[in-house]
Amino acid sequence: MRFLSTTWLALSAASLSLTLHISDGFYHVGALTALGVTLVLAALGVSGVPWPWTARRRSTDAEAQERAVLASLLGLAVLASALALVTRPLARYMTDPRPWAHPTFLVVVAVMAAATIVGSVRPRGWRGAVAAGVLLAGGLWIGAWTITQSPNPHIDVIPVHVEAFDALARGASPYAVTFADMYGPDEAFYQPEMRRDGRVLFGFPYPPLSLLLAWPGHALVGDLRYSEVFALSLAAGLLVALRRDGIGLLCAAALLLAPRLPFHVEQGWTEPFPIVLIAATVATARWRPRLAWLPLGLLVASKQHMVLALPFAPWLLVAPTWRDVAKLYAGAALTGLVVTLPFALMDVEAFYRSAVVLQLREPFRLDSLSFARLFVALGWPLDRHGAVYVSLGAGLVAACLAWWRAPRSPAGFAAALAVTCLFVTAFGKKAFLNYYMLVVAALLTAVAAHTAPDAARLRQPGPVGHDAV
Repeated sequence: MRFLSTTWLALSAASLSLTLHISDGFYHVGALTALGVTLVLAALGVSGVPWPWTARRRSTDAEAQERAVLASLLGLAVLASALALVTRPLARYMTDPRPWAHPTFLVVVAVMAAATIVGSVRPRGWRGAVAAGVLLAGGLWIGAWTITQSPNPHIDVIPVHVEAFDALARGASPYAVTFADMYGPDEAFYQPEMRRDGRVLFGFPYPPLSLLLAWPGHALVGDLRYSEVFALSLAAGLLVALRRDGIGLLCAAALLLAPRLPFHVEQGWTEPFPIVLIAATVATARWRPRLAWLPLGLLVASKQHMVLALPFAPWLLVAPTWRDVAKLYAGAALTGLVVTLPFALMDVEAFYRSAVVLQLREPFRLDSLSFARLFVALGWPLDRHGAVYVSLGAGLVAACLAWWRAPRSPAGFAAALAVTCLFVTAFGKKAFLNYYMLVVAALLTAVAAHTAPDAARLRQPGPVGHDAV
């Protein structure tokens, strides 16, 4: 039998979220120490190591006791996140990033936290529904407010999207464009050969689906970040729906009240799209497993490193046969090709250069919150190629641990993907807040997807249950 320890997973999500609060996801020795704790907590969770204060209980109410512990820890995490959110500057390019200078913002955060705590205590009926509505509305408001307070952040993500949108409007490939180099020559954001005459010599660096998902915000409201805010709120709504006993609500609040989420929204990073697709994949696998191939294919097509989800994809199905697994992979592959090929074929060489090779050519960022960066500080002769090998090795260890110990279930899928991405990032050449926020969301998705009825069924003898093997 394989189990998830959702208490450890919840603690790892909270630990990582607060770790990012220390340094905004940039290199910081204290943050690296906290990141090491997060790695241990995540490994304990995916391994199913029991929470020590409930491990020996064998009474009929053991499940209720474990749920109470989980709810208490998540509630404390939500309150800690809300407090952290309002006690330091929110982002880098706001006119006034001090949260205490914005009374409406403080009220919204307080109302969201209070509604979450009340709704988690009484999740059934109208109280739970109202609490979820308040939380999601507050999340949308904070996201939109952040965009209005920081309309022009100094980051290349937004202009490269605008250039790609303009190229599509002309019928050109978004991967064949170049865009203005907004950084100084001493800022090592690009390899020297990628820059010439004030231009950056590659096009849109993400898969086409990411561009398509960003388009509504750009076209309808004038800022692609509105699409990302909507995606985050939709992901939070799916977490609420995945588990109706209050745990899903607490997981959604831990995501929307993450203390560095406004900074993430300000920067326009595209991780909200794989975040919502992770939640959608898990939710579809729980409710309509025969259709899991569709969101899985979209997930893999949303970001290059989401290919890491494929080894765990069979866990989305209940007691699958080899034919079921083949259909799942075939459907996911077809979905990914449908949303990718039309844009890739517009200029195959440019697509390969910008969306594939670029990921390998990018420099080793010495401002990364990464143990590979620490190894360099300790004198290890690591270059960008060596850092890739270290990162892949760490990810392989995490994936093997997940394959050995994690349950074959949608919750196990999310936990395995989260832990694998966490180890790949924590030892990688590029490790910043956006990569880690995806891990936080995936961990919370695993907690929300591992429902109390499933956990109870796991402990019963007889046929294999939905969350065990």
